[in-house]
Amino acid sequence: MKTNTNLYTVITVIIKLLPVILIIAAAASSNAQGVKATSYIEKTKMSPKMGYSVGVVLPGYLGDMELGGFYQKAMNEQGESTYRKIVEEKFYGMYLGVSFIQTERVNVSFKVRAGSVNDKFLLLTPSVFSDVMISRSLGFGFGLGMRNLQPTYTGRLVLKLSNSNQGLSRHSYRRYR
Repeated sequence: MKTNTNLYTVITVIIKLLPVILIIAAAASSNAQGVKATSYIEKTKMSPKMGYSVGVVLPGYLGDMELGGFYQKAMNEQGESTYRKIVEEKFYGMYLGVSFIQTERVNVSFKVRAGSVNDKFLLLTPSVFSDVMISRSLGFGFGLGMRNLQPTYTGRLVLKLSNSNQGLSRHSYRRYR
């Protein structure tokens, strides 16, 4: 009986990650996008969360845009209990980020995540992130956001899986437009 439950869990996770897998496949087959993966820890008022996200970086006229999916889970057993006695164990969905300060090594962006909490509620969380790239494909970042009208703090590790948009920077995009 335990094997069937584990198999069901694996199949459920694969189905939920299907949009992220499709985004990665589309970006890998295209020359204009890059793929970016992050692993992060978010400190909320009640308890820390651990998660990951995978997205496609699209070059834009004013700054890059990032579209992708994320999944995060409470690091403790109970999850986070809010003032309404809702225990938040998992939070997953889609995100959209827009860069408003961008250099070769530093990127500051505004990001909105929209997703499901425990498969029951829809939650929108705005945040501002600052990433510093150590090399072309590895960096770290910090973020501030809002959740349940309380501030959140995020530390993250950034990995660029595809550098296909290195030749198409924001300035060269303007030339060809």
